[in-house]
Amino acid sequence: MYWIRLTLWGVTLAFFYVLLFIRPANGPLAVTLMVLCMLLPGCGEAYADQRRRRDWYARRFASVDELRSVVADEAALRRIRDEKGVFKAARELRRQFPRCPVAESVKLVESL
Repeated sequence: MYWIRLTLWGVTLAFFYVLLFIRPANGPLAVTLMVLCMLLPGCGEAYADQRRRRDWYARRFASVDELRSVVADEAALRRIRDEKGVFKAARELRRQFPRCPVAESVKLVESL
């Protein structure tokens, strides 16, 4: 898990080094490096957050049915799903379980 984040941060630092000390004369290359310096750390941190959510879900629940047994108000989720859509209902479920992965919350709402 950490090697992906470390690799992306290391590549970002290498690009910063190139931008600050080597200073490429090619304008599009410099712009590309700057954009990558902004995107790569964010991608690494987003991956880490997604991985933490998946690990939490895997430790806490073995399946969607176990999550369903813990949900307090299925009728309210069904009502929201029917009135406003699946994603609004999944968002409401994630308010109850903030670490629940998006894919799993959508599966649960669709199965209600």
